[in-house]
Amino acid sequence: MPHTSAMLARPAGAALRRLRRLTRRATMTTVALLALAVAPLAVPHAALAEGTDNRDAFQNLGSADQQDWMGKLGATTPLTAMSIPGTHETLAVHGGSSVETQQNFGDSAATLSAQLDRGIRAVDIRVRIINDKFVIHHGAFYQNANFDDVLTKAKAFLSAHRGETLLMRLRAECDGSTFGCTDDHPTASHTALFDAYAKQYAGLFYNNGKRSDPPTLGQARGKIVLSVFNADNGDSYGLNGFEDHTEDTWAATDAPAKWNLVNKNIAAAGTAPADQTFVTYTSASRAPLNLVPSEYAGGYGVLRGKDLVWVDGVNVRLMNYLNNDTANRRLGIVMMDYPGWALVHDIIARNGYYAGRNTSPAIWVVKADKTYVDSKYGRCMTRGPEFDDSGQGGLVQQRACQSNPPSSHQWQAAKPSTFDSKGYFYIKAANGQCLTAPYNNGTPPSAGTQLFWWPCETRWISDNQMWNIMPTNLADQAAYRFINKWTNLCLMVDPATASQSGGKVVLGNCPA
Repeated sequence: MPHTSAMLARPAGAALRRLRRLTRRATMTTVALLALAVAPLAVPHAALAEGTDNRDAFQNLGSADQQDWMGKLGATTPLTAMSIPGTHETLAVHGGSSVETQQNFGDSAATLSAQLDRGIRAVDIRVRIINDKFVIHHGAFYQNANFDDVLTKAKAFLSAHRGETLLMRLRAECDGSTFGCTDDHPTASHTALFDAYAKQYAGLFYNNGKRSDPPTLGQARGKIVLSVFNADNGDSYGLNGFEDHTEDTWAATDAPAKWNLVNKNIAAAGTAPADQTFVTYTSASRAPLNLVPSEYAGGYGVLRGKDLVWVDGVNVRLMNYLNNDTANRRLGIVMMDYPGWALVHDIIARNGYYAGRNTSPAIWVVKADKTYVDSKYGRCMTRGPEFDDSGQGGLVQQRACQSNPPSSHQWQAAKPSTFDSKGYFYIKAANGQCLTAPYNNGTPPSAGTQLFWWPCETRWISDNQMWNIMPTNLADQAAYRFINKWTNLCLMVDPATASQSGGKVVLGNCPA
């Protein structure tokens, strides 16, 4: 299908009239997309909570109002559990439409500083070696910045905003291809040069960039976390599991095809265990012969017969998806071309689970003595009376916690060993039996249903015994939500019986 490129930035009057006639039944978003071609980008009003059209999702990062959003989250929040806005080819602002991917705020990494001030916390830095130093490139095009600029700007930001961290993908850009670059006679490897930078900027990189498990936010605050190092011998650097669930189909046929891939990966992130890292690149390019990065991100026109039809870009599709996703699920790390302010805000807002929050009967503190204490009423989950004298199960209740807890008050998470649990856990009582949602003749039980303990299933996956453990925070105290895989409801103390010894522990709606 033929498509229009930059020359369609100002559609002819007749074509514009045809497009308006074709889209009369469409949303105001489409009309606003066309307005982009002839009107300046609007600065968002501070009171707006979410975007409404393409100007809010594409090439308009707005005002510097997101310098400290991570500082509002608890220190024990795992980075893997967060929703983090990022930029693909973070400093690609020179070289023309086939190469450029970001709103240009200036050279020498001034564009990075502007992104950090506006909430971006994951970056994609591409380097070429010249005179045994890293300089920033996209393919053959120098981006008027070097790695010292990047590290100096990042260090200044993190020093001023100690509650924040920055995830960095570092890539050796030069591969000698037709549209690429070649390193200029290096005398040291990429990894050796990186080690020299880490030494020069001592303390700036978490674990000096060397391979580790993903840290908590508290461990990473004030530092750059090297998430992955795409270079020879780069496997000794970065985070374990960082690329296990990545969508980066950079040459998708068109924006709708790319959106389908993006949608699939962020939906998977929303239901996967919190210790799994998901990274989604919303970016794509088939330049120079077809769609360029700005068209995938912002939209473009296509000719269908004699008519010019607008195709929404990935950014506005993602923004609209987030605006309408009332479940408010985790997204993982989202790497974008030309993000808009509302899209960034929408991603940041997903981290409300991990903000300092009021107590909840569905948020539990797990003590060293293996007791599970609900954060609202301070009651301990207990193994209640047996159903009969067979010892094959019984009720789950709550009682006052004791300084020397009996075994009936003790629980422990454990991964199944006899089948693939996909990262979910049993919650086992001290007698070895499992926290279980009633089978209910195959119908998932509703909120308010009392839980029971029952022999753990070992022959196949029983989703009513599988729990997703989601970390949250209570004034920086480690706490958790336990989400039943089958029902997607949370483990909680029943408010109606919370004051009773032997009150119910039930399934309930998870806290926002």
